[in-house]
Amino acid sequence: MTQFRSPRALARGYGASGAGTGAFFWERLTAAALIVLGAVLLVQLVCLSAGGVSLDEARAWLAAPATGGLMLVFFLIAMINAYLCSRVLIEDYIHVPAQSLLALIGLLVVAVGLGSVAAVSVLRVMFGQ
Repeated sequence: MTQFRSPRALARGYGASGAGTGAFFWERLTAAALIVLGAVLLVQLVCLSAGGVSLDEARAWLAAPATGGLMLVFFLIAMINAYLCSRVLIEDYIHVPAQSLLALIGLLVVAVGLGSVAAVSVLRVMFGQ
C-alpha cells in the first residue's frame, strides 16, 4: 500500500513540529527589546557618570520610577532571553532524555532565581529598603 503514497505523504509526521516559529519570534523580540532598553540605560548611565556620582545620587537615580522600571524590565527580559536561547542549545546538543530534562529544569531554576534576585534588588533600591 505504501507504494501508492507520494513522497510528501511518506515524509509527513517526520519533520518539525511547527513550534519553532514561536520560539524564534520570542527570541528575536526579546533580543530587540534588550538592544533598545540597553541603549537607553547606557545613555542614562553615561550622562549620570559625567560629573562624578556619589552613592546617594546613584540610588536616587535608580529610585526614580522611570529608571527603576526600565531597569526592572531590562533584567526580566534579559532572563527570559537567556532562558529561551539556552533552552535551544540544551535541546539541540543534549540527546539523553534524562540529562536534557535535568538541564532544562536546572536552567529554569537558575533563570527564575537570577530574575527574582535582580527584581528584588531593584525594588529594594526603589522603595528605600
